Amino acid sequence: MDVLQYLYSHRGTVVSQEQIFSAVWPNATFSPSYVQRCIALLRKALNEDSKNPRFIITHPKRGYSLEVAEPQLNKPKRLYLPALAILIVMLIGIVSWLYPDTPQVKTHFTKLMPISSSEENESSISLSHNGEYVAFVRGDKSNQTIWLKNLRSGKEIRLTQKQSTYHSLGWSSDDSEIVFVHQQDTQTLGYFTLDKLTLQPANYREIYTFKDFKVTSQQLEWAHDNHIYFIEKRQSDNHTQLSSIDLTTQEKRVIKSSAGQDWMKLQALSPSQQSIALASEAGQNKYRIDLFDIKTSTTKTLAVVEDSVQGLSWHPDEKQLLISNKHELQLLNLQGQLKKLAFNNYHIIRDAHFSLSGNEILMELVKVDVDIIRSTRQAPTQFETLVDTSSVDFLPVYSPDSSKFVFESHRFGIKQLFLYENGTQTLIFSNPNNEELFGIVWSKNGEEVITASKNTLFRINLKEESFESIPHSYHSFYLREMYHHEDAILVSYRAADGVTFHPAKFDLETLELTSYTGSGERLACYAMDIDEQDQVYFSNEKQVFRLNKNKALETVWQSSTKEIIGLSAGATKMTVTLADKDGYEMNEIDFKTGSNKTIFNGKDDGKMLINTSHDFQQFLYLTEPKRTRTLVRLN
Repeated sequence: MDVLQYLYSHRGTVVSQEQIFSAVWPNATFSPSYVQRCIALLRKALNEDSKNPRFIITHPKRGYSLEVAEPQLNKPKRLYLPALAILIVMLIGIVSWLYPDTPQVKTHFTKLMPISSSEENESSISLSHNGEYVAFVRGDKSNQTIWLKNLRSGKEIRLTQKQSTYHSLGWSSDDSEIVFVHQQDTQTLGYFTLDKLTLQPANYREIYTFKDFKVTSQQLEWAHDNHIYFIEKRQSDNHTQLSSIDLTTQEKRVIKSSAGQDWMKLQALSPSQQSIALASEAGQNKYRIDLFDIKTSTTKTLAVVEDSVQGLSWHPDEKQLLISNKHELQLLNLQGQLKKLAFNNYHIIRDAHFSLSGNEILMELVKVDVDIIRSTRQAPTQFETLVDTSSVDFLPVYSPDSSKFVFESHRFGIKQLFLYENGTQTLIFSNPNNEELFGIVWSKNGEEVITASKNTLFRINLKEESFESIPHSYHSFYLREMYHHEDAILVSYRAADGVTFHPAKFDLETLELTSYTGSGERLACYAMDIDEQDQVYFSNEKQVFRLNKNKALETVWQSSTKEIIGLSAGATKMTVTLADKDGYEMNEIDFKTGSNKTIFNGKDDGKMLINTSHDFQQFLYLTEPKRTRTLVRLN
């Protein structure tokens, strides 16, 4: 906690009060009086006048600097060092006596305020190391620009004049440069230098063009040694890795590759730059937080959380991490203990960062709106809006007679199930613990709806307006379809490659999960269904397979070019939904003759075909998500 030592290590450079406070009292809530009192004590010890200082210079609205003339090479240095050491020891004692108790890490936040008054979407927030500025992206898609904002004065500066697509921002260690990713036909990584007086950008330098990979991490980390850390994904197979680019040589190097089903999502370089925190998707609704030691290349797992990780950053004390956990903020210490930071919120949280003092949290809040619309086979291009709220409404599943459907809605941040019938929406499952839900199936008589959380099934009786909770011992699986002749559900669970899924049967009487196998190996699938004889059909990208009554695997049909995204199996026919960049196509395949007939075509104009009635006369779509992005500060 030595102010003098910090000033000396930054001699000749202006440092703010927040920088001094963060370095000297990293666990404390920022208080300018601490710094001001120590500066006064230093000046008294140095016997200098604050109005006419020789050593500690005050820079109004900026901070302080220590001006010490460097000793000449032919003069002995030992006279300077003892004096400095004496001052350091003396002032440590004085400050310790005056301020014996250091405030604890702030965990109570109540006030939420916008950072900007702009009506445009704002995203990719990046806080400068001195805590005085934020860089961010304003606009949508190809109409974006990068801006800089002074958090104290509120002044904004537009850094890019050309509108384009930008993301993944980061600051150099001395806050003199900003690095970012420019997305056009390819991704390029570059940076520009900020003018010290005007903060206008100058000297743009393009560093690297990505070909087989693309940057997926939301932040870029610029280390003292001029290496920039980021996470990238190989476009051919979605393999992810932590990489760095040396700004001197412009060479890229892989630091750590993902393994198994892991998808690396986020990284955060520690303040001391000795380690990197990593967030990876590690299974169905599992997100693992690891600590990677840069020097030894060893990894330590800290925790596994659920419901997504949308941001990862360090507390200034370097003893805790801040996790943007969908609608919540969580603190994670290095012993793996989690603590929720409660505040009233139902938006998605992205890129939350502590301010330099730890007294505020800056973040992006995202409001998403998805509606359910319908077209018919007779009028495929005419759409009727069925469910329209200001939240996410999705996953509609038709009843056995196709007269109604159940869907999931995230109104006010609560995941609930509603029944849509004759233009009316009725709440059927309140989800009292607000758990993540994995699929919806109907009973064959249409009297029950079943959904699942990670370890519990919920059987919802529509007539009695009640539900039964059925715990099970397996981790989350996704509900697909009810069996016709058994009290069981066809489900899928995440495969080891992290991309495909395995089919399995969950017995509602024994609560046992049985994986289906073919040639001694578990099967992988994208779409799946059950016919009236309880034979299981599933597909990969181009082929449809069937497990017959003898549990033998048969190839039923193959697509020549388009990708299979859905299938429905009947007694004599099968309907397969195909997709490519231009749109959707439904083909009806006759099992006996092998004939193939196209029964529906739809354009891909932002809407997602999500479900059809059982007679293929009605088609349900999800509208293109509308996202409202706002930058806020929480204190």
